[in-house]
Amino acid sequence: MIYRLYDILLHISVIALLPYFVFKMITARKYREGIPERFGFYKAAKLKALSGGPVVWIHAVSVGETKAAAPVVKLFKERNPDTRVVFSTVTRTGNNTAAKDLTGLIDALIYFPLDLSWVVNKAIRLFNPKAFIVIEKEIWPNIFRQMNKKGVPVIVLNGTISDRSSRRFARYGFFFKGVFGGVSLFSARTKEDREKAVCAGVKDSNAVATGNIKFDLSPPDGRQSSLTPLGASLGINPKEAVIVAGSTHPGEEEMILNAFKGLRGEFKNTRLILAPRHPERFAEVEALLRRSGLPYSKRSKGNGGEGIVLLDTVGELMMVYSFATVAFVGGSLVKGIGGHNLLEPAYYGKPVIYGPHLTAYLNMAELLEGAGGGFRAEGVDGLKGTLEKLLSDAALCKEAGESAWKVVEANRGAARKSVEAIEVFLNKAKSKNAVI
Repeated sequence: MIYRLYDILLHISVIALLPYFVFKMITARKYREGIPERFGFYKAAKLKALSGGPVVWIHAVSVGETKAAAPVVKLFKERNPDTRVVFSTVTRTGNNTAAKDLTGLIDALIYFPLDLSWVVNKAIRLFNPKAFIVIEKEIWPNIFRQMNKKGVPVIVLNGTISDRSSRRFARYGFFFKGVFGGVSLFSARTKEDREKAVCAGVKDSNAVATGNIKFDLSPPDGRQSSLTPLGASLGINPKEAVIVAGSTHPGEEEMILNAFKGLRGEFKNTRLILAPRHPERFAEVEALLRRSGLPYSKRSKGNGGEGIVLLDTVGELMMVYSFATVAFVGGSLVKGIGGHNLLEPAYYGKPVIYGPHLTAYLNMAELLEGAGGGFRAEGVDGLKGTLEKLLSDAALCKEAGESAWKVVEANRGAARKSVEAIEVFLNKAKSKNAVI
């Protein structure tokens, strides 16, 4: 009965919001993409690409989750080349990232269907997956329930539950206990995430802590031959120090620019590369740069000059971190975001700075800080002071970068454990079919 009520309310919400989404589809391209697929209509070519072998469905909501899934998908396909992979995302940027980073590893790329009972039933019937895998924190009651009814294992990889979500799941436990009770495996980042999953309703025997698969991510090609054109377009000068501020949000750019202004007197040969998290904010951040009076250029124009470069492109940030002397990872100076992947600069051996407002990435921050490779800074003064400390001491900066890289190396292995867990369920399915 509770699922029926959820389904009814979801249908009412879709109908009520339809005028808004029609308007957005007319005015914004990102709302037009994938509409048929969100209602369970897929091109014949995508369905054909999934024929000829068992299918595994992997879902990642956006860019961060898609990048996190990459090492798992790569290793899984290496070990199971005959298994077909359908990969879904919710956002356009996530879809574009999957198309670029997972080429040759996935057999069909789709937009995730709306969690309406008739839509998810149609998708499940068409794909006939042997396992449904969710990356990190996507909880969809209807699709979980329908997978359970059809005997398809639901697996959560790199599972994480924020404190706020944990409180919400407890408050509405009469509903979420059933949702989480249908999870066949909750592979958590940390022991704390595992405990939260059990409290939410996952069976104790179905919850394990396997580590964070983001440690297994391989950075883009860092060879000089690949970096030279990008460095030239950014105006990188080997004699300059480079601060890369990535994945920034509203309110953070102002603090970063104020800190940078404060540094310019002492550190004249210093370059700032500013990368907003969301492409739709590129124009907003450029307007902020104009008002600041600081000289700037745009990566999309390929004419890097002095001062600041606005990285107004998608998919290049991680490689740009390779040019950093010091890196700042956003979503952490302001409340309500929770931070972003702190490891991206660490893969290249760079010191990592971030703000105090971390939730899902708190454990990652603690590991970096414990090793001496991460630095937590609060506000403009804290950010400026930390940058001064690192930029004025080359030996400390180098040592911190090496320490950050060692944290990555010491914590690899979660991707392999995740793939092995998936294979256990696939082997069970094969055995069951063989008996039948």
